[in-house]
Amino acid sequence: MLDGTRRWIPRTFRLRARTAPADRLERRVGLGIAVLVPVFAVIGAVVMLSDEGPSSDLRRILCGAVLLSTLPVGAWWWVHGREVVRMPGWFVLYADLGVATVLFTLAERGLALYATVLFAVIGIYIAYFSSTKVLRLHSLFVSAVIVVLAIGTYIEGVHDAASVVAQALVALVVVNSVIVFRAVIKAQLELAVTDSLTGLLNRRGFEVRIERLLIESGDGDDVAVFVVDLDRFKSVNDSRGHAAGDRVLRSTAHRLEAVVPDESCVARTGGEEFTAAVRLTRSQAPEVAGRILESLHEPADEVSVTGSVGAAVVSVDRWKSLQPQDASAMIHSALLKADAAMYEAKRSGGNQVRVFDK
Repeated sequence: MLDGTRRWIPRTFRLRARTAPADRLERRVGLGIAVLVPVFAVIGAVVMLSDEGPSSDLRRILCGAVLLSTLPVGAWWWVHGREVVRMPGWFVLYADLGVATVLFTLAERGLALYATVLFAVIGIYIAYFSSTKVLRLHSLFVSAVIVVLAIGTYIEGVHDAASVVAQALVALVVVNSVIVFRAVIKAQLELAVTDSLTGLLNRRGFEVRIERLLIESGDGDDVAVFVVDLDRFKSVNDSRGHAAGDRVLRSTAHRLEAVVPDESCVARTGGEEFTAAVRLTRSQAPEVAGRILESLHEPADEVSVTGSVGAAVVSVDRWKSLQPQDASAMIHSALLKADAAMYEAKRSGGNQVRVFDK
């Protein structure tokens, strides 16, 4: 343990200290899906009991089987939602085929056409929780279902052609609007987790990405947290101006991104402070910290700066064994330890590395 680390709470995380950290966004999305899947079953059950529901025993059995399947699927999301970074392909296929199957069992095609708006709910989750390719495939499948149901509705002769076309167009617009707004959703999400000056992650973005990094790490891996603070940066702003200081910060950001592996996450978490999380073995932490330190300075720099680097290591196996609240607390503790190590390096004169070794 570093000497003196228990005598103060580092300023970087002083306001962040808490005993009950919030679950990450993906966890809440996973729980939302776990609840929503059975809700779809309730809607289907109500329709199934109506006069417009399945008109034959075979259709009722098929519809009932789909509705019952929502219970184990919902339970899976409840248990595993925390580990899911992207919506699994099997679930997108299940959701689309399940809803389509129920719709095609209905005796009243007009009701089925109206109910295709339920696909929009699936699309909203895909827009956040999956790739653009998956969203487009979902849109193509749903559009085909709408067209087929519209044709069936017209053939029934209950609605006139104009009415059927109007219903189909409304359904197509509703379920496909997610594609139009996905770019906006993605941009807004990125703005919420990005530092505007450097383009790196901000503190919130780092909290989300480090959990993803830990989730995606294999058994036996470690993830090191590095806190980097530029030495005497205030003198740069005082002597050269804030524009020069901003250039130093942007240059530091680029160098940190270049010196760590591609799957790492790098963030600006304070005025002149940066934080990085890197997947490695515990024994590699001092070497990587040294490379980070060396990257901060080049002879041709407009303004010569040095930095102090602190590091702490998180065991992936131990992190994955914890409950969500304890797992978040473990990350927070690692940040505190890395910050304490950085301050030890700074108190020793700066331009040094310290690793929290306990």
